[in-house]
Amino acid sequence: MKDFEALKSIWHDQITLPKVGHEDVLKKIRKTRNGLSSKLLIEMFGMGIATAVITYVWIDGPFKMWTTHLSMIIFIACCIYYIVVLIDDYRRINYINLIDKPEDYITYLKNYKHDRYIFNTRKYSIYSVFLTVGFLLYFVEISFMTPLWVTLVGFVFTFIWIALCYFVLMRMYIKREESKLEDMIQNLERLQKQFEDNDL
Repeated sequence: MKDFEALKSIWHDQITLPKVGHEDVLKKIRKTRNGLSSKLLIEMFGMGIATAVITYVWIDGPFKMWTTHLSMIIFIACCIYYIVVLIDDYRRINYINLIDKPEDYITYLKNYKHDRYIFNTRKYSIYSVFLTVGFLLYFVEISFMTPLWVTLVGFVFTFIWIALCYFVLMRMYIKREESKLEDMIQNLERLQKQFEDNDL
């Protein structure tokens, strides 16, 4: 019975893992990589606009309390940090050396995937804490400038949005990105295994 299960497993693997063409795999990897690059560029552009808007509001706004100025510094610092990370990730995902040593590129992609996961989980948590502190400081002055109900509505809406981003949208974002990177890695590993089998 054990031998039958092993044979069934081998047969199943052969069905699910047909031979793949070298060019097809490279085309898929380039397409996925270009998609990830485009996403990072859009995020960079968005964060650039956010930084410009926050800076404009800070310079042009009639803010008087130190808490608001500190909140603006926190917001701008968060945006700049995020942009720097995005630039680095964009540069790293566009590094390509598939042909020379595919096994090195597989390792490189695994490291990149791990680093992105760390950024999207641990570092994003710290980033969210700083944003939350920034908004708390910002709402101190807002509470003096607007009626209480406006302050409360703004406060509740802001923190529902932060919670939604952190607990729902970021989880979806991580899952999608991990899936694309894992797909690239698996395609390369299949191609590498195929080359190794041909060499035997």
